[in-house]
Amino acid sequence: MDDIGVEMEIRTDDDALSLLERLLNSEDAQVPEVSFVNWPKFELHVKGERYHSTITPELMSSFLSFQKNLNKSYALIRYADSSRRLRDHERDQLKILVEVGEGSSGFLAKLEDHVEKMSDALVEGIKDMDPRTKMITILSIGLMVVGGYSVNNYLDQKKEIRLAEIALLEREAERQERLDTLETMQRADDQRMLAMGQMFEKVVEQMPQLYTASQHMASAYDDFIASTKDADSIEMQGVNVPGRVVNELSNSPRNKSVEDRVSGVYRILNVDHSNDLEYRFKLFDVTRGQEIIALLPRDGAMITDHILDLLQEAEWGKRVVALHLITKTRSGKVVRAEIEKVARVADQEKYAERIAAAD
Repeated sequence: MDDIGVEMEIRTDDDALSLLERLLNSEDAQVPEVSFVNWPKFELHVKGERYHSTITPELMSSFLSFQKNLNKSYALIRYADSSRRLRDHERDQLKILVEVGEGSSGFLAKLEDHVEKMSDALVEGIKDMDPRTKMITILSIGLMVVGGYSVNNYLDQKKEIRLAEIALLEREAERQERLDTLETMQRADDQRMLAMGQMFEKVVEQMPQLYTASQHMASAYDDFIASTKDADSIEMQGVNVPGRVVNELSNSPRNKSVEDRVSGVYRILNVDHSNDLEYRFKLFDVTRGQEIIALLPRDGAMITDHILDLLQEAEWGKRVVALHLITKTRSGKVVRAEIEKVARVADQEKYAERIAAAD
């Protein structure tokens, strides 16, 4: 990024979090010129007999998984489809370079260019994104998708799942031993995690893609845990995990399936009311130029007179509407989409040309 006129340097998650909090708390907050200095990055340190100055085949495979899920996250943000095959130049731009510390088992991948690329992809789907929102996007991707918060959140969830599984063990001695093992795991600052969680809820409310992207990256963290279960300890994004805990966490089910959540601006072409269980909306995605069918269950929790009036107003008035969708794709095609959230778009003029393309 350009260093000319820099007012602020971001080197750590704490730096990024401080600016993100300021921008989220005030719509009028001034957006400084920012220089990202080796942030964000992914760091992993592994201690153990097999890992001294060595990268094992399993660990190498985990870094390939990290790359694959980074590509999936970009595809979701850029094309609303995490399974889409990227163009050659996109894959080249997203390639990670893993630096291996000399004489150690420390691994580092710098990700500032990757996060900027993902942010630019999200901006393309939101016409005339203002500087404040763009900066919020960059910071949120760096923290929530690939940063320390993403790892802390993953480990907390993994621990809770494992605790629930251990509680079902019949032998009390074994159950207590495993519970004691998990209690040795380094705890994140509860207040800090709560504050970050609340901030990211605000972000995800507007950009649900980022939640799904974080789930894709959690699949990569699963692979790092599984590939280092014989280590004496690991440190991932600054979080120390003893070897016994790594081994215990590796016994939990892995994150296999992730639903894509996307947001966009749509023109409602028509609505099929013939099914007693659900409405079928034929939509035109005005930012991506695609037609899709999306379902809205008639008995869903979000169905209110206000929502139905808003959708009818958009359909009859040929106006665009903002939607959050849960989608499933196959061979690059959306085979199922369900409407999760509806919001009015105040500035219709921004989309006038694209609305005309749908008529």
